[in-house]
Amino acid sequence: MEAWPAVDSRDYIVAFELTSTDDCPPDFELPSSAAGFETGLFLPRGERDWFGRPSYPPRVLLLKGGTLHILSHPSTGEPPCQCAMEQISSVETGHMLLKGWLRFTGPGFDFTVRYNTRGFRSVFHFMQRFRNELLGAPLPLGDSRLPLEVGLDRKFANALMLELDSGEAVLTRAFQPPREALSSSWLFPHHHWVSGDLLALTSTRLLWITDRERGSYSRYGSIASYAPFQAVVGIDLRPDRRADIQVNLNDGSAWQIPIALENQHVAEEFAAALEIQNRRNGASRTAVRR
Repeated sequence: MEAWPAVDSRDYIVAFELTSTDDCPPDFELPSSAAGFETGLFLPRGERDWFGRPSYPPRVLLLKGGTLHILSHPSTGEPPCQCAMEQISSVETGHMLLKGWLRFTGPGFDFTVRYNTRGFRSVFHFMQRFRNELLGAPLPLGDSRLPLEVGLDRKFANALMLELDSGEAVLTRAFQPPREALSSSWLFPHHHWVSGDLLALTSTRLLWITDRERGSYSRYGSIASYAPFQAVVGIDLRPDRRADIQVNLNDGSAWQIPIALENQHVAEEFAAALEIQNRRNGASRTAVRR
């Protein structure tokens, strides 16, 4: 009887969730530190180019004991990446048509995992569990939560609702919708689109949603970045021809969020709200420890 060929996960085309070691593709070698993981995700390789080379390899993401493990296919020779949850400063999740990615940053590491958005459902479920581990349960808010859709356009309202977890509420936010503008060139003036930005302070994190990719407006996609409260060092206003909000993180990186000059008060309001929320979080954690 002819033997079955060896399994090669580079031929897989579907993303799927992992609940045990038996679910993992057998050609991935899991490190002993990831044995008995709590939840995981397999992401297939990217499309091949003209020379038959995939744009990125298959990868496995695992959560185990407060640590995120990222494993690339053994053929890449890349060592496993491990990062403790308390060391993660920010997370970026982007989707532009079929192009999706997850980016994890913190002191000493910056790792991006790309995937085809056909596998979004599996990615979505994994990231929900990841955020539960990273952010913890939201604090009780009473009547301080804001209605989600008021003041937002359809695209950003949908992006915000997709991003929020069960029980998570918005405390305060600032929104600048995408808009059409006239270029400043006197020789060849033309109309172009300026990207939108939504900055939200929630009961668990600081969240920034934009449709700006590499500096340009993207009609068919959005990028969500978020940071746990303990990773946010502060928010500064950087006045120029416009008023940029700079969110400083504890790994030395920063978000640069452009806002209109007439909205300079937004940075002060957000800095004050963030300080209040951090004090509440600190008091709540102290009470829990007691």
